[in-house]
Amino acid sequence: FDLMPEEFLAIVGPSGCGKSTTLRMIAGLEEITSGELWIDGQLCNYVEAKDRDLSMVFQNYALYPNMTVYENMAFSLKIRKQPKDEVDKKVHEAAKMLGIEHLLDRRPAALSGGQKQRLCIARALLKKPKILILDDSTSAVDTKTDKLIREAFHNEIPDTTKIIIAQRIASVQESDMILVMEEGRITASGTHEELLRTCDEYRSIYESQTKNQAQPEELQ
Repeated sequence: FDLMPEEFLAIVGPSGCGKSTTLRMIAGLEEITSGELWIDGQLCNYVEAKDRDLSMVFQNYALYPNMTVYENMAFSLKIRKQPKDEVDKKVHEAAKMLGIEHLLDRRPAALSGGQKQRLCIARALLKKPKILILDDSTSAVDTKTDKLIREAFHNEIPDTTKIIIAQRIASVQESDMILVMEEGRITASGTHEELLRTCDEYRSIYESQTKNQAQPEELQ
């Protein structure tokens, strides 16, 4: 598939179909055994992950346990030698945007799962990478926070290409493109509206979640 710069791509499909493996190959964390990965005109199959100008947020939190929330968020900015007052401003803005400003002095062990996930996403947003990858990283947050994160995608990092796996259809229906995967292959692609018309599997997932709006089922 082709993804244009600044587009928002979502990948859905049953557990074990290859969604996470696909994202890990793009990120440089899995070997690409066949095919080619091109980023901004460069063949990247053998480019080290650190040289791909992307950030990836995992289902597991990958936080520094000995650092506070503030220090976890500020770390990447400090190693880039950004001015202290600018780092402080950016950290507080990102924390406020995701509702964790009151947690800046805490360490990760004192946070809930949803709070840790918001911290990971805020930290990734601060890097403003060329590509942002989220591997099912909004599953631990409530729908209100999920909406805040999607708004942050549009408002805070409009120049970044976003690729996500998400359990909630509400999290992906605003995407520029949605890929439906099964057994390691793309079986359908299009916008939310297009897939509702043309893809039985996608429509079935959507309908199962919208039967009970108060307690939507999760997309596996």
